[in-house]
Amino acid sequence: MDNIGIKIKSNDKIAKCISIIRKYTNISIGEIKAKIINNEYVMVCGYTDEDGIKSIVEAYKEVTSLGVDAVIYEHDRVTTIDFLINLIDMYGDIERDMQEMDDLMYDED
Repeated sequence: MDNIGIKIKSNDKIAKCISIIRKYTNISIGEIKAKIINNEYVMVCGYTDEDGIKSIVEAYKEVTSLGVDAVIYEHDRVTTIDFLINLIDMYGDIERDMQEMDDLMYDED
């Protein structure tokens, strides 16, 4: 499965990072701490999981506002927050287009 994920690179504000990540996941405090220390994804979602991507974007913004070095990955390659925002926008555009098509199809009757 293709994934989007976030890793926390700096360990100096772990407690604050943990409280932020806990707002968006059900992962335990100990597990989040271990993931940060071991440079593993603290959050991950499928490439088509719009809500999951939105959560990653929000968590990234909160963590980086603390001055923490966080990195976003797409398919295990470093990517940018702008890429994820564009991806969310694209999903919104597709949803609107599909709704318009549905409206046109059902209005013809």
